Amino acid sequence: MAAPPTTQLPAFLNQTRAQLHAKFVDLEWQQRNRLLQGTQSPTSPSDPPSPWSRLTGDAISARNRYLNVEPYAHNRVKLKVAGAANDYINASPIVLGKRRYIATQGPKDTNVNHFYRMLAQECSGPGPAVVVMLTQTHEAGREKCFQYYPLSAEESPLVVPDEDEDEDENEGHVAGDHFHGEVELQSVEVDGSSRSEVRSMRLRTRTSTEGGMTGNETLKREKEIRHLLFSGWPDVLIPEGEDRQALIQLVHLSNTLNQAPSTNGHASATNHDSQSNPRIIHCSAGVGRSGTFIALDYLLSLLYAGELDHLAEDGMDPIAETVDLLRQQRMMMVQGEAQFNFLYEVLRERWEARVGGGSQV
Repeated sequence: MAAPPTTQLPAFLNQTRAQLHAKFVDLEWQQRNRLLQGTQSPTSPSDPPSPWSRLTGDAISARNRYLNVEPYAHNRVKLKVAGAANDYINASPIVLGKRRYIATQGPKDTNVNHFYRMLAQECSGPGPAVVVMLTQTHEAGREKCFQYYPLSAEESPLVVPDEDEDEDENEGHVAGDHFHGEVELQSVEVDGSSRSEVRSMRLRTRTSTEGGMTGNETLKREKEIRHLLFSGWPDVLIPEGEDRQALIQLVHLSNTLNQAPSTNGHASATNHDSQSNPRIIHCSAGVGRSGTFIALDYLLSLLYAGELDHLAEDGMDPIAETVDLLRQQRMMMVQGEAQFNFLYEVLRERWEARVGGGSQV
């Protein structure tokens, strides 16, 4: 068991606003340099491509919601499709310590097949797939995310279209396996503590194989989904008032739902090691709110495990380091300075509550 933390705030939580501004500016310059390096060609054919390069072409840009937000080519989720089919989805696997996530954009109307193909592929472990949606479908009169899930029983089941039957000339080669299915809404409830809508859904998918020993075959699969919709977070900004405490509760709820099944039936919301699947986190672009949520989840897990206690006074700053690690895996994560400062504010509040004997949540 970790020793109790000191009552004095550690140095990284006792910085001035000017010091935090300087750190954010430094992170922004590092990001600009990476993006610039990603546009430069290797000096010789034998040189490897830059780790910050991105994919190009109409078949790629057609699947992006925003032209300036893309995964790095070396760190992206690749859809498992046949042959020369387009395996692209705007999604990045994120690893922080032993925690795994997928940060992705809010699906477009043409991305529903890709989103559920990714979910079925990447969340194949025991337990449900957990999806955290941090945007409304429309904000300020603009679509931020297509409604890719059934809102009510009247809209259930939602059809996952067969991409192979609706080929777009900009999409490139189709997948060839006729992946399609439906999403059935089992229940929906409002969780008061996290101020979120929690949907239990079942994904049923079908794919076709050709040329097997018995000819053409159809493979059917099912996956449980827990979909958490949090609408109290304006784009680019931060949650305020009661929405701030609700967001912390949402972090814990998403982690609890994602725990691997235990032999004793119990799961801890602060356990590092018992995750079942990567959590799929998205807002609209999948970088600002999504990056802040992922950073907060990871940093709170360190705080509650005692791993931030008694840090040496040597300038170590786990928050800035976490944001840098995130940005090395997906561009623009924790997009705005307000979101960067928000991480320090929440960690400071949780630290003081913990040393004062308050609730971790």
